[in-house]
Amino acid sequence: GLRQGDPMSPQLFVLAVDALGRLSKHAVASGILQQLHPRRSIPAISLYADDVVLFCHPTPSDIMAVKAILHLFGKASGLLVNYYKSSAMLLHCNQEVSTFVATELGYQIADLPLTYLGILLSVRRLTCTQLQ
Repeated sequence: GLRQGDPMSPQLFVLAVDALGRLSKHAVASGILQQLHPRRSIPAISLYADDVVLFCHPTPSDIMAVKAILHLFGKASGLLVNYYKSSAMLLHCNQEVSTFVATELGYQIADLPLTYLGILLSVRRLTCTQLQ
């Protein structure tokens, strides 16, 4: 195993997490996960440095598929989700859906605006105060 801070850690993480990207693409291609947009090919996953963002519809089938994909990836790679550092971001969902997602995945539900990789994310125009 490698120790935290080892110069090889980032390269090995990229190699390992590439399998997660392939799993999510296969899940979309095989219909296990719904395609995000009916006419555009939008990736279901974004990988940057040691951050992973999975995109899916907040339906029971997609949430269970994401849970299964992460479980399978964890079993194969030994890499596990850090539930204390992870969250689910829901757009245009009611409280029932929010509760279901939080319960099934075990993540806290984050609200917008949200800072991700040092960038403030929002679906609305940000105020001057938020941009400071």
